[in-house]
Amino acid sequence: MNKIFKVIWNPATGSYSVASETAKSRGKKSGRSKLLISALVAGGLLSSVGAYASVSLDGGKSAEEIAGETPLSDNWIAIGKEAVASSDTMGTGTTGSGSVAVGARANAGVGSTAIGFSSNSSGERSVALGQSTVSTGSRSIAIGSAAKATSDYTLALGNSAQATAEGTIALGKDTVASAMDALAFGRLAKASGTNSIAAGRESAASGEDSLALGRLSIASAANAVAVGAETEAAENATAVGTKAEANGLNSIALGYGSIANTDNTIALGNQSQAIAAGAIAIGQGNKADGVNAIALGNGSITGGANAIALGQGSYAGLENGIAIGAQATAQGKNSIALGADSVATEADTVSVGNTTAQRKIVNMAKGDIDTDSTDAINGSQLYAISKSVADNLGGGATVNSQGVVTSPNYRLKNGIYGNVGDALADLNTNTIQWDNLKRGYSAAHGTDATSKITNVTAGDLSATSTDAVNGSQLKATKDDVAANTTNIT
Repeated sequence: MNKIFKVIWNPATGSYSVASETAKSRGKKSGRSKLLISALVAGGLLSSVGAYASVSLDGGKSAEEIAGETPLSDNWIAIGKEAVASSDTMGTGTTGSGSVAVGARANAGVGSTAIGFSSNSSGERSVALGQSTVSTGSRSIAIGSAAKATSDYTLALGNSAQATAEGTIALGKDTVASAMDALAFGRLAKASGTNSIAAGRESAASGEDSLALGRLSIASAANAVAVGAETEAAENATAVGTKAEANGLNSIALGYGSIANTDNTIALGNQSQAIAAGAIAIGQGNKADGVNAIALGNGSITGGANAIALGQGSYAGLENGIAIGAQATAQGKNSIALGADSVATEADTVSVGNTTAQRKIVNMAKGDIDTDSTDAINGSQLYAISKSVADNLGGGATVNSQGVVTSPNYRLKNGIYGNVGDALADLNTNTIQWDNLKRGYSAAHGTDATSKITNVTAGDLSATSTDAVNGSQLKATKDDVAANTTNIT
Protein backbone atom coordinates (compact mmCIF):
# COMPACT_ATOMS: atom_id res chain seq x y z
CA MET A 1 0.00 0.00 0.00
CA ASN A 2 1.12 3.60 -0.59
CA LYS A 3 3.12 4.78 2.46
CA ILE A 4 2.66 8.52 1.94
CA PHE A 5 -0.97 9.06 0.86
CA LYS A 6 -4.18 7.71 2.30
CA VAL A 7 -7.87 7.98 1.46
CA ILE A 8 -10.05 9.52 4.16
CA TRP A 9 -13.72 10.46 4.39
CA ASN A 10 -14.29 14.18 4.09
CA PRO A 11 -17.51 14.98 5.98
CA ALA A 12 -17.53 18.53 4.66
CA THR A 13 -17.73 17.38 1.04
CA GLY A 14 -19.40 14.04 1.53
CA SER A 15 -16.68 12.25 -0.44
CA TYR A 16 -13.41 10.39 -0.08
CA SER A 17 -10.35 12.62 -0.34
CA VAL A 18 -6.65 11.89 -0.82
CA ALA A 19 -4.39 13.29 1.89
CA SER A 20 -0.73 12.87 2.88
CA GLU A 21 -0.12 10.85 6.03
CA THR A 22 2.46 13.45 7.08
CA ALA A 23 0.21 16.48 6.45
CA LYS A 24 -1.26 18.37 9.38
CA SER A 25 -4.99 18.74 9.81
CA ARG A 26 -6.32 21.91 8.16
CA GLY A 27 -2.80 22.79 7.07
CA LYS A 28 -1.90 24.71 3.93
CA LYS A 29 -2.73 23.13 0.61
CA SER A 30 -0.17 21.03 -1.23
CA GLY A 31 2.50 22.69 -3.30
CA ARG A 32 3.17 22.17 -7.04
CA SER A 33 5.25 19.05 -6.41
CA LYS A 34 2.51 17.45 -4.32
CA LEU A 35 -0.07 18.28 -7.02
CA LEU A 36 2.02 16.48 -9.61
CA ILE A 37 2.39 13.42 -7.38
CA SER A 38 -1.34 13.49 -6.67
CA ALA A 39 -2.16 13.40 -10.37
CA LEU A 40 0.12 10.43 -10.89
CA VAL A 41 -1.46 8.32 -8.16
CA ALA A 42 -5.09 9.37 -8.63
CA GLY A 43 -5.90 6.58 -11.04
CA GLY A 44 -4.63 3.91 -8.67
CA LEU A 45 -6.57 5.31 -5.77
CA LEU A 46 -9.93 4.70 -7.38
CA SER A 47 -9.26 0.97 -7.44
CA SER A 48 -8.57 0.99 -3.73
CA VAL A 49 -11.71 2.94 -2.79
CA GLY A 50 -14.18 1.09 -5.05
CA ALA A 51 -15.99 1.71 -8.32
CA TYR A 52 -18.14 4.49 -6.89
CA ALA A 53 -15.34 6.54 -5.30
CA SER A 54 -14.94 10.27 -5.68
CA VAL A 55 -11.60 12.03 -5.22
CA SER A 56 -10.78 15.68 -4.53
CA LEU A 57 -7.23 16.94 -4.13
CA ASP A 58 -5.52 20.31 -3.79
CA GLY A 59 -8.77 22.27 -3.86
CA GLY A 60 -10.70 20.28 -6.44
CA LYS A 61 -14.48 20.01 -6.06
CA SER A 62 -17.52 18.60 -7.75
CA ALA A 63 -19.78 20.89 -9.71
CA GLU A 64 -22.49 20.39 -7.14
CA GLU A 65 -20.15 21.44 -4.34
CA ILE A 66 -19.36 24.62 -6.20
CA ALA A 67 -23.09 25.31 -6.25
CA GLY A 68 -23.34 24.57 -2.51
CA GLU A 69 -25.14 21.26 -3.10
CA THR A 70 -24.41 17.64 -2.23
CA PRO A 71 -22.66 15.65 -5.01
CA LEU A 72 -25.06 13.47 -6.97
CA SER A 73 -22.64 10.53 -7.12
CA ASP A 74 -19.18 9.38 -6.15
CA ASN A 75 -18.02 8.90 -9.77
CA TRP A 76 -15.76 11.95 -10.08
CA ILE A 77 -12.17 13.11 -9.65
CA ALA A 78 -11.12 16.74 -9.16
CA ILE A 79 -7.43 17.51 -8.64
CA GLY A 80 -6.03 21.03 -8.60
CA LYS A 81 -6.92 24.51 -7.49
CA GLU A 82 -10.44 25.41 -8.60
CA ALA A 83 -10.74 22.11 -10.51
CA VAL A 84 -14.38 21.14 -11.09
CA ALA A 85 -15.74 17.65 -11.91
CA SER A 86 -19.44 16.95 -12.49
CA SER A 87 -20.87 14.16 -10.36
CA ASP A 88 -24.04 13.67 -12.41
CA THR A 89 -24.23 9.91 -12.93
CA MET A 90 -26.33 10.06 -16.08
CA GLY A 91 -27.48 6.56 -15.09
CA THR A 92 -27.27 4.08 -12.29
CA GLY A 93 -25.04 1.26 -11.28
CA THR A 94 -22.22 0.32 -13.59
CA THR A 95 -23.65 2.42 -16.41
CA GLY A 96 -23.26 5.69 -14.51
CA SER A 97 -20.72 8.19 -15.79
CA GLY A 98 -18.38 10.29 -13.70
CA SER A 99 -15.90 12.94 -14.70
CA VAL A 100 -12.22 13.75 -14.24
CA ALA A 101 -10.76 17.23 -13.83
CA VAL A 102 -7.00 17.47 -13.29
CA GLY A 103 -5.22 20.81 -13.15
CA ALA A 104 -5.85 24.27 -11.83
CA ARG A 105 -9.18 25.62 -13.06
CA ALA A 106 -9.84 22.42 -14.98
CA ASN A 107 -13.54 21.85 -15.62
CA ALA A 108 -14.99 18.45 -16.59
CA GLY A 109 -18.63 17.93 -17.54
CA VAL A 110 -20.74 14.80 -17.36
CA GLY A 111 -18.67 11.75 -18.15
CA SER A 112 -15.87 13.98 -19.39
CA THR A 113 -12.15 14.37 -18.79
CA ALA A 114 -10.30 17.69 -18.47
CA ILE A 115 -6.57 17.55 -17.83
CA GLY A 116 -4.45 20.67 -17.82
CA PHE A 117 -4.53 24.23 -16.57
CA SER A 118 -7.84 25.91 -17.36
CA SER A 119 -8.92 22.95 -19.51
CA ASN A 120 -12.65 22.65 -20.15
CA SER A 121 -14.47 19.47 -21.20
CA SER A 122 -18.02 20.65 -20.66
CA GLY A 123 -19.39 18.57 -23.52
CA GLU A 124 -20.96 15.24 -22.61
CA ARG A 125 -18.32 12.49 -22.52
CA SER A 126 -15.74 14.83 -24.00
CA VAL A 127 -11.97 15.01 -23.49
CA ALA A 128 -9.84 18.13 -23.06
CA LEU A 129 -6.13 17.53 -22.61
CA GLY A 130 -3.70 20.43 -22.37
CA GLN A 131 -3.55 23.99 -21.14
CA SER A 132 -6.66 26.02 -21.98
CA THR A 133 -8.08 23.23 -24.11
CA VAL A 134 -11.82 23.27 -24.79
CA SER A 135 -14.09 20.34 -25.70
CA THR A 136 -17.65 21.65 -25.46
CA GLY A 137 -19.23 19.32 -27.99
CA SER A 138 -20.73 15.99 -27.10
CA ARG A 139 -18.07 13.27 -27.32
CA SER A 140 -15.57 15.79 -28.60
CA ILE A 141 -11.81 15.59 -28.09
CA ALA A 142 -9.36 18.48 -27.76
CA ILE A 143 -5.69 17.71 -27.21
CA GLY A 144 -2.98 20.35 -27.16
CA SER A 145 -2.57 23.80 -25.69
CA ALA A 146 -5.55 26.01 -26.58
CA ALA A 147 -7.05 23.30 -28.79
CA LYS A 148 -10.81 23.64 -29.26
CA ALA A 149 -13.40 20.98 -30.16
CA THR A 150 -16.61 22.96 -29.85
CA SER A 151 -19.18 20.85 -31.71
CA ASP A 152 -20.43 17.30 -31.33
CA TYR A 153 -18.17 14.42 -32.38
CA THR A 154 -15.20 16.67 -33.16
CA LEU A 155 -11.47 16.14 -32.76
CA ALA A 156 -8.92 18.93 -32.35
CA LEU A 157 -5.35 17.73 -31.95
CA GLY A 158 -2.48 20.20 -31.81
CA ASN A 159 -1.61 23.58 -30.39
CA SER A 160 -4.53 25.98 -31.07
CA ALA A 161 -6.21 23.44 -33.35
CA GLN A 162 -9.93 24.15 -33.85
CA ALA A 163 -12.72 21.72 -34.77
CA THR A 164 -15.82 23.90 -34.63
CA ALA A 165 -18.52 22.11 -36.65
CA GLU A 166 -20.12 18.72 -36.12
CA GLY A 167 -17.98 15.77 -37.11
CA THR A 168 -14.89 17.85 -37.92
CA ILE A 169 -11.26 16.89 -37.37
CA ALA A 170 -8.40 19.36 -36.99
CA LEU A 171 -4.90 17.91 -36.64
CA GLY A 172 -1.86 20.14 -36.31
CA LYS A 173 -0.86 23.52 -34.94
CA ASP A 174 -3.36 26.28 -35.71
CA THR A 175 -5.48 24.03 -37.92
CA VAL A 176 -9.16 24.90 -38.41
CA ALA A 177 -12.02 22.61 -39.46
CA SER A 178 -15.11 24.82 -39.42
CA ALA A 179 -17.76 23.14 -41.60
CA MET A 180 -19.66 19.90 -41.01
CA ASP A 181 -17.52 16.77 -41.46
CA ALA A 182 -14.54 18.82 -42.64
CA LEU A 183 -10.98 17.59 -42.12
CA ALA A 184 -7.90 19.79 -41.63
CA PHE A 185 -4.41 18.28 -41.34
CA GLY A 186 -1.15 20.18 -41.05
CA ARG A 187 -0.02 23.46 -39.57
CA LEU A 188 -2.40 26.34 -40.38
CA ALA A 189 -4.54 24.10 -42.60
CA LYS A 190 -8.15 25.29 -42.95
CA ALA A 191 -11.15 23.22 -44.05
CA SER A 192 -14.18 25.53 -44.18
CA GLY A 193 -16.42 23.74 -46.69
CA THR A 194 -18.85 20.97 -45.80
CA ASN A 195 -17.12 17.57 -46.26
CA SER A 196 -13.95 19.37 -47.33
CA ILE A 197 -10.40 18.16 -46.71
CA ALA A 198 -7.34 20.36 -46.28
CA ALA A 199 -4.05 18.53 -45.79
CA GLY A 200 -0.69 20.24 -45.74
CA ARG A 201 0.81 23.36 -44.23
CA GLU A 202 -1.41 26.40 -44.86
CA SER A 203 -3.66 24.41 -47.17
CA ALA A 204 -7.24 25.67 -47.57
CA ALA A 205 -10.40 23.85 -48.70
CA SER A 206 -13.30 26.30 -48.62
CA GLY A 207 -15.77 24.71 -51.04
CA GLU A 208 -18.24 21.94 -50.33
CA ASP A 209 -16.70 18.51 -51.01
CA SER A 210 -13.42 20.19 -51.93
CA LEU A 211 -9.92 18.76 -51.46
CA ALA A 212 -6.69 20.69 -50.90
CA LEU A 213 -3.67 18.44 -50.51
CA GLY A 214 -0.20 19.95 -50.24
CA ARG A 215 1.55 23.00 -48.81
CA LEU A 216 -0.31 26.23 -49.63
CA SER A 217 -2.79 24.32 -51.80
CA ILE A 218 -6.17 26.04 -52.29
CA ALA A 219 -9.51 24.42 -53.22
CA SER A 220 -11.71 27.50 -53.28
CA ALA A 221 -15.10 26.25 -54.50
CA ALA A 222 -17.43 23.26 -54.51
CA ASN A 223 -15.93 19.97 -55.76
CA ALA A 224 -12.53 21.58 -56.31
CA VAL A 225 -9.46 19.33 -56.12
CA ALA A 226 -5.99 20.83 -55.57
CA VAL A 227 -3.17 18.33 -55.12
CA GLY A 228 0.42 19.49 -54.78
CA ALA A 229 2.30 22.37 -53.22
CA GLU A 230 0.90 25.81 -54.12
CA THR A 231 -1.86 24.40 -56.30
CA GLU A 232 -5.17 26.21 -56.91
CA ALA A 233 -8.54 24.82 -58.02
CA ALA A 234 -11.94 26.47 -58.63
CA GLU A 235 -15.44 24.96 -58.81
CA ASN A 236 -15.48 21.44 -60.26
CA ALA A 237 -11.85 22.00 -61.25
CA THR A 238 -8.82 19.78 -60.71
CA ALA A 239 -5.22 20.94 -60.25
CA VAL A 240 -2.50 18.33 -59.75
CA GLY A 241 1.19 19.15 -59.56
CA THR A 242 3.31 21.75 -57.82
CA LYS A 243 2.06 25.27 -58.66
CA ALA A 244 -0.64 23.92 -60.96
CA GLU A 245 -3.61 26.30 -61.37
CA ALA A 246 -7.14 25.30 -62.43
CA ASN A 247 -9.03 28.50 -61.69
CA GLY A 248 -11.63 28.12 -64.43
CA LEU A 249 -14.98 26.42 -63.91
CA ASN A 250 -14.69 22.70 -64.79
CA SER A 251 -11.03 23.16 -65.72
CA ILE A 252 -8.16 20.67 -65.38
CA ALA A 253 -4.48 21.48 -64.82
CA LEU A 254 -2.08 18.57 -64.50
CA GLY A 255 1.68 19.02 -64.23
CA TYR A 256 4.20 21.38 -62.65
CA GLY A 257 3.23 24.99 -63.27
CA SER A 258 0.36 24.04 -65.58
CA ILE A 259 -2.39 26.66 -65.96
CA ALA A 260 -6.08 26.22 -66.86
CA ASN A 261 -7.48 29.55 -65.78
CA THR A 262 -10.59 29.84 -67.96
CA ASP A 263 -13.83 27.86 -67.94
CA ASN A 264 -13.80 24.34 -69.42
CA THR A 265 -10.07 24.34 -70.19
CA ILE A 266 -7.53 21.52 -69.98
CA ALA A 267 -3.78 21.91 -69.46
CA LEU A 268 -1.77 18.70 -69.22
CA GLY A 269 2.01 18.80 -68.89
CA ASN A 270 4.71 20.81 -67.20
CA GLN A 271 4.25 24.55 -67.82
CA SER A 272 1.39 23.94 -70.26
CA GLN A 273 -1.21 26.72 -70.49
CA ALA A 274 -4.87 26.72 -71.59
CA ILE A 275 -5.94 30.33 -71.10
CA ALA A 276 -8.97 30.83 -73.34
CA ALA A 277 -12.45 29.35 -72.89
CA GLY A 278 -12.64 25.72 -73.97
CA ALA A 279 -8.95 25.56 -74.88
CA ILE A 280 -6.84 22.39 -74.57
CA ALA A 281 -3.07 22.33 -74.10
CA ILE A 282 -1.28 18.98 -73.86
CA GLY A 283 2.49 18.72 -73.69
CA GLN A 284 5.41 20.45 -72.05
CA GLY A 285 5.63 24.22 -72.30
CA ASN A 286 2.79 24.57 -74.82
CA LYS A 287 0.06 27.20 -74.96
CA ALA A 288 -3.55 27.27 -76.19
CA ASP A 289 -4.55 30.94 -76.32
CA GLY A 290 -7.71 30.92 -78.42
CA VAL A 291 -11.33 30.04 -77.74
CA ASN A 292 -11.72 26.28 -78.30
CA ALA A 293 -8.14 26.10 -79.56
CA ILE A 294 -5.99 22.97 -79.22
CA ALA A 295 -2.22 22.83 -78.73
CA LEU A 296 -0.80 19.31 -78.63
CA GLY A 297 2.93 18.65 -78.47
CA ASN A 298 5.87 20.11 -76.59
CA GLY A 299 6.19 23.81 -77.29
CA SER A 300 3.13 23.96 -79.56
CA ILE A 301 1.19 27.26 -79.65
CA THR A 302 -2.26 28.33 -80.85
CA GLY A 303 -3.17 32.00 -80.96
CA GLY A 304 -6.58 32.13 -82.63
CA ALA A 305 -10.09 30.85 -82.02
CA ASN A 306 -10.61 27.22 -83.09
CA ALA A 307 -6.97 26.96 -84.13
CA ILE A 308 -5.16 23.61 -83.90
CA ALA A 309 -1.43 23.01 -83.50
CA LEU A 310 -0.32 19.37 -83.41
CA GLY A 311 3.34 18.50 -83.13
CA GLN A 312 6.48 19.66 -81.40
CA GLY A 313 6.95 23.39 -81.90
CA SER A 314 3.92 23.69 -84.19
CA TYR A 315 2.15 27.05 -84.46
CA ALA A 316 -1.36 28.07 -85.57
CA GLY A 317 -1.53 31.80 -85.07
CA LEU A 318 -4.87 32.96 -86.42
CA GLU A 319 -8.52 31.96 -86.44
CA ASN A 320 -9.26 28.43 -87.70
CA GLY A 321 -5.62 27.84 -88.61
CA ILE A 322 -4.30 24.26 -88.54
CA ALA A 323 -0.65 23.24 -88.20
CA ILE A 324 0.13 19.52 -88.15
CA GLY A 325 3.69 18.27 -87.79
CA ALA A 326 6.86 19.26 -85.97
CA GLN A 327 7.60 22.96 -86.52
CA ALA A 328 4.63 23.30 -88.89
CA THR A 329 3.39 26.90 -89.13
CA ALA A 330 -0.07 28.15 -90.16
CA GLN A 331 0.18 31.93 -90.13
CA GLY A 332 -2.82 32.83 -92.26
CA LYS A 333 -6.47 32.87 -91.27
CA ASN A 334 -8.13 29.55 -92.22
CA SER A 335 -4.77 28.29 -93.48
CA ILE A 336 -3.49 24.71 -93.19
CA ALA A 337 0.12 23.56 -92.90
CA LEU A 338 0.57 19.79 -93.24
CA GLY A 339 3.84 18.06 -92.42
CA ALA A 340 7.02 18.87 -90.55
CA ASP A 341 8.35 22.36 -91.33
CA SER A 342 5.43 23.14 -93.62
CA VAL A 343 4.51 26.83 -93.82
CA ALA A 344 1.17 28.38 -94.81
CA THR A 345 1.57 32.16 -94.73
CA GLU A 346 -1.49 33.27 -96.68
CA ALA A 347 -5.13 33.10 -95.65
CA ASP A 348 -7.29 30.27 -96.99
CA THR A 349 -4.34 28.23 -98.28
CA VAL A 350 -3.05 24.69 -97.81
CA SER A 351 0.69 24.00 -97.68
CA VAL A 352 2.50 20.67 -97.61
CA GLY A 353 6.01 22.11 -97.60
CA ASN A 354 7.93 25.36 -97.68
CA THR A 355 9.95 27.44 -100.12
CA THR A 356 12.93 25.09 -99.92
CA ALA A 357 11.25 21.71 -99.42
CA GLN A 358 8.14 20.51 -101.24
CA ARG A 359 6.04 17.35 -101.02
CA LYS A 360 3.75 15.31 -103.29
CA ILE A 361 0.09 14.72 -102.56
CA VAL A 362 -0.58 11.09 -103.52
CA ASN A 363 -3.59 8.75 -103.77
CA MET A 364 -5.93 11.58 -104.65
CA ALA A 365 -9.21 10.74 -106.37
CA LYS A 366 -10.11 12.27 -109.73
CA GLY A 367 -11.79 15.63 -109.47
CA ASP A 368 -14.71 16.73 -111.59
CA ILE A 369 -13.82 18.64 -114.75
CA ASP A 370 -16.46 21.13 -115.75
CA THR A 371 -17.03 24.86 -115.80
CA ASP A 372 -18.18 24.96 -112.15
CA SER A 373 -15.74 22.45 -110.64
CA THR A 374 -13.41 23.48 -107.80
CA ASP A 375 -12.02 19.96 -107.38
CA ALA A 376 -8.33 19.19 -107.36
CA ILE A 377 -7.13 17.33 -110.47
CA ASN A 378 -4.78 14.37 -110.15
CA GLY A 379 -1.91 13.30 -112.38
CA SER A 380 -3.85 10.85 -114.53
CA GLN A 381 -6.33 13.54 -115.47
CA LEU A 382 -3.59 15.94 -116.48
CA TYR A 383 -1.91 13.20 -118.51
CA ALA A 384 -5.14 12.54 -120.36
CA ILE A 385 -5.39 16.23 -121.27
CA SER A 386 -1.78 16.33 -122.44
CA LYS A 387 -2.30 13.17 -124.49
CA SER A 388 -5.31 14.62 -126.26
CA VAL A 389 -3.32 17.74 -127.11
CA ALA A 390 -0.46 15.68 -128.53
CA ASP A 391 -2.83 13.58 -130.58
CA ASN A 392 -4.47 16.65 -132.05
CA LEU A 393 -1.17 18.32 -132.84
CA GLY A 394 -0.01 15.33 -134.83
CA GLY A 395 3.43 15.55 -136.41
CA GLY A 396 4.65 12.81 -134.07
CA ALA A 397 3.95 14.80 -130.86
CA THR A 398 3.95 12.67 -127.63
CA VAL A 399 3.67 13.08 -123.79
CA ASN A 400 6.77 12.36 -121.68
CA SER A 401 6.96 11.12 -118.03
CA GLN A 402 6.70 14.68 -116.73
CA GLY A 403 3.45 15.24 -118.57
CA VAL A 404 5.10 17.52 -121.13
CA VAL A 405 3.95 17.36 -124.78
CA THR A 406 6.98 16.79 -127.02
CA SER A 407 7.45 18.93 -130.15
CA PRO A 408 5.83 17.73 -133.39
CA ASN A 409 7.69 17.65 -136.73
CA TYR A 410 5.82 19.44 -139.51
CA ARG A 411 7.51 18.74 -142.86
CA LEU A 412 6.84 21.51 -145.41
CA LYS A 413 8.46 22.08 -148.82
CA ASN A 414 10.77 24.68 -147.40
CA GLY A 415 11.77 22.75 -144.22
CA ILE A 416 10.75 20.91 -141.03
CA TYR A 417 9.04 22.85 -138.26
CA GLY A 418 8.70 21.82 -134.56
CA ASN A 419 5.69 23.93 -133.65
CA VAL A 420 2.42 25.01 -135.16
CA GLY A 421 3.30 28.68 -135.25
CA ASP A 422 6.41 28.28 -137.38
CA ALA A 423 4.65 25.93 -139.74
CA LEU A 424 1.76 28.35 -140.21
CA ALA A 425 4.16 31.24 -140.73
CA ASP A 426 5.84 29.30 -143.51
CA LEU A 427 2.52 28.60 -145.14
CA ASN A 428 1.51 32.21 -144.81
CA THR A 429 4.67 33.37 -146.53
CA ASN A 430 4.94 30.81 -149.32
CA THR A 431 1.35 30.40 -150.51
CA ILE A 432 -0.96 32.44 -152.70
CA GLN A 433 -2.87 34.90 -150.56
CA TRP A 434 -6.27 36.50 -151.05
CA ASP A 435 -6.10 40.22 -151.81
CA ASN A 436 -9.14 41.89 -150.33
CA LEU A 437 -8.55 45.16 -152.18
CA LYS A 438 -8.27 43.57 -155.59
CA ARG A 439 -10.82 40.92 -154.78
CA GLY A 440 -8.54 38.19 -156.05
CA TYR A 441 -5.60 35.94 -155.24
CA SER A 442 -2.14 37.50 -155.38
CA ALA A 443 1.03 35.65 -156.31
CA ALA A 444 3.27 38.34 -154.86
CA HIS A 445 6.10 36.95 -152.71
CA GLY A 446 8.40 38.86 -150.47
CA THR A 447 9.56 42.00 -152.28
CA ASP A 448 8.48 40.74 -155.68
CA ALA A 449 5.20 42.26 -156.74
CA THR A 450 4.63 39.45 -159.23
CA SER A 451 5.52 35.78 -159.31
CA LYS A 452 4.95 32.83 -161.54
CA ILE A 453 2.39 30.21 -160.70
CA THR A 454 3.82 26.96 -161.94
CA ASN A 455 2.60 23.43 -162.29
CA VAL A 456 -0.94 24.53 -163.00
CA THR A 457 -2.89 21.68 -164.52
CA ALA A 458 -4.82 22.26 -167.73
CA GLY A 459 -8.20 23.76 -167.00
CA ASP A 460 -11.40 22.96 -168.82
CA LEU A 461 -12.06 25.06 -171.95
CA SER A 462 -15.73 25.65 -172.41
CA ALA A 463 -18.24 28.43 -172.52
CA THR A 464 -19.02 27.90 -168.82
CA SER A 465 -15.55 26.95 -167.48
CA THR A 466 -14.04 29.01 -164.65
CA ASP A 467 -10.83 26.95 -164.44
CA ALA A 468 -7.42 28.55 -164.64
CA VAL A 469 -5.56 27.66 -167.82
CA ASN A 470 -1.84 27.11 -168.05
CA GLY A 471 0.75 28.28 -170.57
CA SER A 472 0.61 25.16 -172.72
CA GLN A 473 -3.10 25.68 -173.27
CA LEU A 474 -2.50 29.26 -174.30
CA LYS A 475 0.33 28.13 -176.67
CA ALA A 476 -1.99 25.63 -178.32
CA THR A 477 -4.60 28.33 -178.77
CA LYS A 478 -1.98 30.63 -180.29
CA ASP A 479 -0.85 27.96 -182.72
CA ASP A 480 -4.41 27.27 -183.75
CA VAL A 481 -5.01 30.95 -184.43
CA ALA A 482 -1.85 31.21 -186.55
CA ALA A 483 -2.78 28.16 -188.63
CA ASN A 484 -6.24 29.45 -189.24
CA THR A 485 -4.88 32.80 -190.36
CA THR A 486 -2.60 31.17 -192.92
CA ASN A 487 -5.35 29.07 -194.32
CA ILE A 488 -7.58 32.08 -194.74
CA THR A 489 -4.96 34.03 -196.56
